[in-house]
Amino acid sequence: MDILDRYRHGPWAPIAGRQPDRTVILAVRALLTDSLNGIAEDLLPGEFALPDTIGAVVADGGNRGRRRPAVYVRADQPSDLRADLWGFCTALAVLVCEEQMPLAPGECLLIGNERTPVRGRGAAFLGALILQRLGRRSGSCGFTVYQWGEETELPRAAA
Repeated sequence: MDILDRYRHGPWAPIAGRQPDRTVILAVRALLTDSLNGIAEDLLPGEFALPDTIGAVVADGGNRGRRRPAVYVRADQPSDLRADLWGFCTALAVLVCEEQMPLAPGECLLIGNERTPVRGRGAAFLGALILQRLGRRSGSCGFTVYQWGEETELPRAAA
C-alpha cells in the first residue's frame, strides 16, 4: 500500500475535490503568506543565477530573531512540478522555522527539481499531504536538498 493511501480520506481528503495545478499553487502560497505569515515568491527566468537543476529556494525570511518561512519557486517549471515544489518547500520551510532543520543565518536551502516518491515521514510526506488536502494527488513529492551559504559554491549539474 502506498503510504499516502492511508491518508486519502478523513481530515486529509481534498477540501473541494481535485483541483488544477494553478489553483493548488495559489492555495499553497496563501497558506504560506496568510496562515504562516511567510513569504511566497516566484523566481522569474534570469532573475537569479541558479543552475537548471535547482527548482526552488527555502530560507528563513525572519529578522531580529523572529523566524518566518520563505519559499521561492522557479516560474519557468511545468505546473505539475511547481505544485509539488510548493508543497515540499512549504513543509521544509516550516521545519526550518521550528528549528527542526538547522539553518544558520545567511544560509538557505536549494531544492533540486527532480522528484522522488514519498517513502516515509518528513518534508516530502508533509508536503504531499498539504497538496492532497488542497486538491492535488502527488506521490512523488520528494526532492534533493542542498545547503548553501555565501561561502559555498552553487551545486552543479551532474556531468
